Amino acid sequence: MAEDTFLSDDLLRQLMSVGEVDLLVGITSHSSAQAIRQAMQVIEQSFQQNFVRQRVVIVNIDGGGPKDEAEVSAGNSDGQPEGNPHVPILTSLRTVHHVTARFSGTPSQGTALRTVLAASDLLQARACAIVSPTTSNLTPQWIANLLRPAYRDNFDFVAPLYTRHKYQGLLARILLYPMSRAVFGKRIRELFADEWGFSGRLGTHCLNQNVWHEAAIHSRPEAWMAVSAISSDYRCCQAFLGPKPQPPTGSGPDIVEAIRQTVGTFFWCLETRAGSWLEREGSEPVPTFGPEHELTSEPVELNLQRMFELFCSGVKELEPILSTVLERETHAEIMDIVAVDAKTFRFGADLWVRTLYDFASSYHHQVMNRDHLVQALVPLYRGKIYSFLQEHANSSPEEMEEANERLCLEFERQKLYLRERWTKRVEVKV
Repeated sequence: MAEDTFLSDDLLRQLMSVGEVDLLVGITSHSSAQAIRQAMQVIEQSFQQNFVRQRVVIVNIDGGGPKDEAEVSAGNSDGQPEGNPHVPILTSLRTVHHVTARFSGTPSQGTALRTVLAASDLLQARACAIVSPTTSNLTPQWIANLLRPAYRDNFDFVAPLYTRHKYQGLLARILLYPMSRAVFGKRIRELFADEWGFSGRLGTHCLNQNVWHEAAIHSRPEAWMAVSAISSDYRCCQAFLGPKPQPPTGSGPDIVEAIRQTVGTFFWCLETRAGSWLEREGSEPVPTFGPEHELTSEPVELNLQRMFELFCSGVKELEPILSTVLERETHAEIMDIVAVDAKTFRFGADLWVRTLYDFASSYHHQVMNRDHLVQALVPLYRGKIYSFLQEHANSSPEEMEEANERLCLEFERQKLYLRERWTKRVEVKV
């Protein structure tokens, strides 16, 4: 049994009253009471429709705030979905247990996950899922799709797949997915997600790792959990969930914070798992339940001129830092394309891959403060996004997927470059 000293006495009492379970769903409740209540109802509906005989529990990570706790925890007591009496319901043969872990303030994502993992370990859950109440279109089928592969098919990590607009999720498509695929050798598209599934076995493995004090785990622990599964040869898969709506404007982190959280965490994973990937070659697909990808092409308005201006000004402002991070040839090419007219500007795949591998290697060699290094990538990312949108202004979703595959293969082709830079001795430039 995992160490449980960080769990409150109240939470331990609640968990002991539940006993062992088959399925566990964790949810954080620092958002509105209505959003939490709706998410709880969706989870219960999924249990009632898909897991009639299983022992189940919902673990609510309560970060405080202006909520009616009794109302949130109780869910929908009669088991019927509000507002849609025509949804078919099966009466569960088991009680849906509700457990609440209360915190005086909003816990970090890492603390929330650690609490869920400890609960899973104590209850001996076979399969678990993490969901967010802020996901506006959460459905019972989403929950089932995340739980079934771990519960019925013995997978250990279940990554989500979504329907996206062709200009949505670009950070994942042109940076996180192709680079993680090349480095770790598994074609998992969504390492950073609001919802994912995992086995109790993987949960216990992650719980027992001495990483919970790390900043990367505090902000984006799901990517670390995915990388832990990949690099430790746990069984991984992907499950298609459906459309992933864009969050309301201003509700998510800005581009600087998004890069810090995701790329910073990813580089930290490269550093801590280097022994598992340095000698790995190529990549392989993972089993996928449903479509492997789905893009749509509705019209969307983008301020490309502003994006290009921020790229140019940012590169010029950060030129001393970039000269420290990038290899001489890469740095020279970046400075060359800054001088190009916006209409003819292109940030080629070869240069983009070398740029990212230079950043990852410089992170490893600690050529400067790591947080500052990651933030210095922001203007270059803007330049790559601008180039990507210019190139694919009239591309179909199928053409964009083909381009994404070519980019992935370029990352794989240049992995030797990353390995050479990673392993050679480096003198920090002054």
